[in-house]
Amino acid sequence: MAKRNSDKIKYIALAVLGGILVIVFVYQIFFSAPKPKPRPNTQLGNTASTTSPAKPSTAVPQSRNLSASAQQEALIQQMLADVTPLNISLISRASDRSDKPGARGNIFAYFVEPPKPEPPPPPPPPIQLQSVQPQSAVAGTPRAFTMVITGNQIPADAQLFFDGAVRTAKRVSPTQLSTEMTPNDYAFARNINIDVKSQSEPAKLFSNPLQFSIQAAPEPQFIYKGRLGALNQPAYNYAVFELNNTKEIKRGKVGDTIMGIWRIDAISADAVDVTNTQYDIKKRIALQDKVR
Repeated sequence: MAKRNSDKIKYIALAVLGGILVIVFVYQIFFSAPKPKPRPNTQLGNTASTTSPAKPSTAVPQSRNLSASAQQEALIQQMLADVTPLNISLISRASDRSDKPGARGNIFAYFVEPPKPEPPPPPPPPIQLQSVQPQSAVAGTPRAFTMVITGNQIPADAQLFFDGAVRTAKRVSPTQLSTEMTPNDYAFARNINIDVKSQSEPAKLFSNPLQFSIQAAPEPQFIYKGRLGALNQPAYNYAVFELNNTKEIKRGKVGDTIMGIWRIDAISADAVDVTNTQYDIKKRIALQDKVR
């Protein structure tokens, strides 16, 4: 019985000792604060700084194993501390340097100016010409005719101009002018520019231009190939023609028409005289020596 009690006491003592060890371990881990570091004596440092002036340290710093980022930071600080002025004498003395643009051009030359806005259209002329009658004529027509120019607000002192030259005209009404055209006025093919201006205020009262077309005179589209019959007998005196387009052979005497518009006026051994019945234009067709 005494032995059992001693064993029981030992177990209880071991349990109590184990609990104490657990409590000490937990306290060391979670509740024990680190030891404070020793603080330097600032009073001694201040006394030393006042008693003796600071001298630049010439001692070579001991080499330490620095990380890559620390080495890079130290290099940057060393470069920033270097205040030695730059030597630009070599650049200023270079003989091949100039302020003119080189082969690559001027950097300011790449600027492209934006397109300028188009100017507004000019205002319309005060006098608006609308039409000319007739609109055209055929050169060589032996007939005179009256040309009528129609417009709006034609002034009382209006002057008519043909290609910039004053033309005799009549003011028929506030909207019309007229002029007489003779065969000499349209003897050859061309275009006539027509405009109207006020005689008293030509720079203020003027018109838009119109154009009158003079077409070239028509030409016979056949050739005189030969003659049949007697010259002194017009009823039996025939001229032989060849049409240009179809090479068809036609014959006719005085008074007949070729191609519907060319009337035969005279037939001789050397030539034929014809008249265009539409414009009264006369032509002479010489005899072709050789038959093609």
